[in-house]
Amino acid sequence: MRVCRSVSCRCVRFLALLPLLASAFASAQKHTVQPADIAGMKTIEAPKISPDGKFIAYAVTTPMPADKPHNEHIWLVPADHSAPARLFISGSGSDSSPAWSPDSRTIVFLSDRPNPLADPGSLFHFSVAPGTYRADIPKELIDKPGSAPTEQSQTPTPQQKDPQPPPPTPAPEGDDQKKIMQLWSISLNGGEAQPLTNIPGGIKSFKWSKDGKHIAFIRTDSDTPEERARKKKKDDREIIDGEYHYDRLWVFDVDKHQARLISRQDANVDSIDWSPDGASILSRVSTTPRIDDYWRVSVVEVFSTSTGEIAQVIEKKSGYETPVYSLDGQNISYSRFTQKRITDEHFIRNVATGKDTRLEDKLDGTLYEMHWLTGNRLLVNAFMHAHTEAHVLDAATLTATALDHLTPTALDFDATDDGSSISFLSETPTQPMEVSVWRANGMTVLTDTNPQTKSWALGDQREVQWTNPKDHRVIYGVLTLPPGYTEGKRYKTAIHVHGGPEESFTVGFSATWYNYALLLASQGYVVLQPNYRGSSGQSIDFTEANYQDGGGGDFADVMAGTDWVVQQGYADPDRMVIAGWSYGGFMTSWTVTHTDRFKAAMAGAAVTDVYSMATTTDIAPSYLNALYDVYANSYKDLDRHSPVRFAADCHTPTLVLHGGADVRVPLGQGQEFYHALRYLNRDAVMVVYPREPHIFHEMEHQIDSLTRELNWFSQHLPPEAAKQ
Repeated sequence: MRVCRSVSCRCVRFLALLPLLASAFASAQKHTVQPADIAGMKTIEAPKISPDGKFIAYAVTTPMPADKPHNEHIWLVPADHSAPARLFISGSGSDSSPAWSPDSRTIVFLSDRPNPLADPGSLFHFSVAPGTYRADIPKELIDKPGSAPTEQSQTPTPQQKDPQPPPPTPAPEGDDQKKIMQLWSISLNGGEAQPLTNIPGGIKSFKWSKDGKHIAFIRTDSDTPEERARKKKKDDREIIDGEYHYDRLWVFDVDKHQARLISRQDANVDSIDWSPDGASILSRVSTTPRIDDYWRVSVVEVFSTSTGEIAQVIEKKSGYETPVYSLDGQNISYSRFTQKRITDEHFIRNVATGKDTRLEDKLDGTLYEMHWLTGNRLLVNAFMHAHTEAHVLDAATLTATALDHLTPTALDFDATDDGSSISFLSETPTQPMEVSVWRANGMTVLTDTNPQTKSWALGDQREVQWTNPKDHRVIYGVLTLPPGYTEGKRYKTAIHVHGGPEESFTVGFSATWYNYALLLASQGYVVLQPNYRGSSGQSIDFTEANYQDGGGGDFADVMAGTDWVVQQGYADPDRMVIAGWSYGGFMTSWTVTHTDRFKAAMAGAAVTDVYSMATTTDIAPSYLNALYDVYANSYKDLDRHSPVRFAADCHTPTLVLHGGADVRVPLGQGQEFYHALRYLNRDAVMVVYPREPHIFHEMEHQIDSLTRELNWFSQHLPPEAAKQ
């Protein structure tokens, strides 16, 4: 008995060790994440659930080398997870923005594939309704008054069950031959996709009417024949704030295959939502196509679909949110800029009474998405601290019910009208963003778009908080630990600062070119990502708390987080680095000119001179005017918030990265800071990436910039102490 018990005990102990041994072996086999892994991640966009709740269509983009065409196609997955996701729409071009017809039988999408409507002998038909148009609409496209549009067959032709995309066709050279997106349709039962439009300039966005008889779309004015001829001769001067090409609202008749211009006035239509009866379209409209006007100088208006006239102005100071009708047309959800015009607050407008209900009085966090359901219920998503939270708000009783069982980061919601099935993109620290569905009994992840990540060496990630000792504000952030983290051991540490500043890091699979905490952690770093004041995720007051105070309270929040990660025993205080992009680049350049506690820094697309930024950026004047009141006070006030004015106090080796085509934070911002450091004989390197805008697009540049950052940090960090 004793022998048996002893053997049994040893066996039990050995068996108990097996999971630990297996885990250790598996960890040893894991792959350390590299920059090429990050740049090679496929991305998912626009998941749309069919009105009957049976399928979800979504777009997948596969990263390609810069000399190859864009690779984006549409996939389909059953919402009940009865079958794996499959490629559904592919062609020789790119396909995006799937949208279901109200009867769930047809998907309309945008594509730049070769269009048979461009062929004179095409069996397909598209025309523009009789009327007077800008000269960019060819006369041969315009139907004569009284003519009967040609009917187009909708009979699908056979298609393979699981199509494979053919090799991409290189895009023609030259701006005049650049591929443009047109509307296409395909039956859910299969068959070849059919072209719906072939309008010059292409289509930016679109939306079905509730009855499925019309599709509203937004088209940008294109060059007229006169403009094309002038540019061909290199007479291509550009008038700043003049000669605009506006985004205009059109309506496509599905039966007639005919488009009709709705917004003839010179204004930029930025969004579309149909009224239930189809008599009007609710839009966010800006005065010009300038990006600053798009974001901060917009109104919410109602267009008559019969006359094109503006029937009603809902809001004169529209915020960022897309305005949307409730399903019965009795209410409208929209947002309005606050008085400081830094962020927006969200409302429900009763159409009959004009009464507004402010949603921030009922829901916490930074509201982000709003979708109407039956019964005048509103699905609202929000950033909360360092995660997201979704609620269904009853517009009558103003009671909110949380959606349980969601992942820490859940975005891009779409829903059946009754809200029984909700599609979204889910994300966890170990699962990349994937198409998922929520139902009352829980959520299900439906896709596996990046299976290679299962072999990545990943550490733990958690939401954390600390207090700024100066004013006792509670600050939240994301802490990512390296694989195999040992409690009590201090690690090299990266403070990674987000841009915006009205953004936030959330707990999730941080593996993008912009948010690469998992890359740093896999390379052995503890990573702290602070959501400092000015970020989203708390109250409006918190988001506006860095008003005229860039480098003040927000810097103190980041330093308090740095103190916290040291005090908690995670960080080796002698082996810390800091990095950030955009406003995060500003925070980084401000940090290295106000403290020497970091051994190296990467300042990407950094705002370093507030005055020159305000007078050269494409978001002037509203953006910086809101943060700094640029033109009301003396320039000395702006200098006090400009890192370049403190360059002499920088002793931290700094890598300056910038896109050569960045108009958001122009290249001069990085050049000012770099040259100031070099004049002072500081350790600094600047790398400029041709063609890149504010956020890098080219795979080679993404890999190079991330690799340089890792190498820069490794070069300047002292070796790990032999014993801690």
